[in-house]
Amino acid sequence: MSQGASFNVSTTRDDGTVTTSVHGDVDPSTASQLEGELLAAFFGAADADRLVIDLSGVSFMDSSGLRVLIGAARSCRERDAALVVRNPSPVVGRLLEITQLSGELTIETT
Repeated sequence: MSQGASFNVSTTRDDGTVTTSVHGDVDPSTASQLEGELLAAFFGAADADRLVIDLSGVSFMDSSGLRVLIGAARSCRERDAALVVRNPSPVVGRLLEITQLSGELTIETT
């Protein structure tokens, strides 16, 4: 669970790509903030066709964070857009493996 780590979400746009970078713990107290940022930044941009969620700065993620990722993936499919999970931290990478989401999501490491 979150131990006071600061949580920050920032978004940039480049042509049709929206990149959201996440730092801190994604848990029940922060998942709705992440979901809100994704909805506003990507799904509010009519011309966006690629959503990149950079998770390199995530120190902890639980099922509430997975729910946000699954929801974003579903919404992207419905919109015929691409979702990319970029640089998941080791903790998040392991969680994606355990839940078998690593085979369902496009994961990019740079």
